[in-house]
Amino acid sequence: MFEAIVDAVFALLLYVGLPALFVFFVLKGAFVAKPIPTTVVLPGYVLAISATREEMILVVLVSATGNVIGQMSIYYLARREGLTYVQSSERFSIPSERIEQAERWLDRYGGIGVFVTNFVPYLRGLIFIPAGIARYPVPPLVFFAFSSTLIYHAAIVAIAVGLVRAIF
Repeated sequence: MFEAIVDAVFALLLYVGLPALFVFFVLKGAFVAKPIPTTVVLPGYVLAISATREEMILVVLVSATGNVIGQMSIYYLARREGLTYVQSSERFSIPSERIEQAERWLDRYGGIGVFVTNFVPYLRGLIFIPAGIARYPVPPLVFFAFSSTLIYHAAIVAIAVGLVRAIF
């Protein structure tokens, strides 16, 4: 089942291109496509299209922008609806402990917490829930989220593509 979903995502990405990649990462940032790993989709797409260096940069920019837009949708949802809605919604199955952990990171580290948690699997994006509830200022939130996502996506592409090209 999971393989079929990943195959369908890749087929759509290859057929539609960057607009589909952008939408996929908006959904990923908004927790909708969370189960499909970035570490598979991003380098897989780059390798499948035999991307040049310039195309790789564009792919990273598009994916990072989409991801942050999706994360900001979580921020605004939590800001508008509150923690009770997020915890009671069937759309999210986030254990309270994870949200509390993200809240501690935000309280203790602020924007640096946003930056760091965007590198941590299963924590990526969760900090946007307490940030929305606390009404954390949007400009620094976007700065920390975009810069960390850009680095994360660039590293994934560079490492994966570099390894594949070195081996083959």
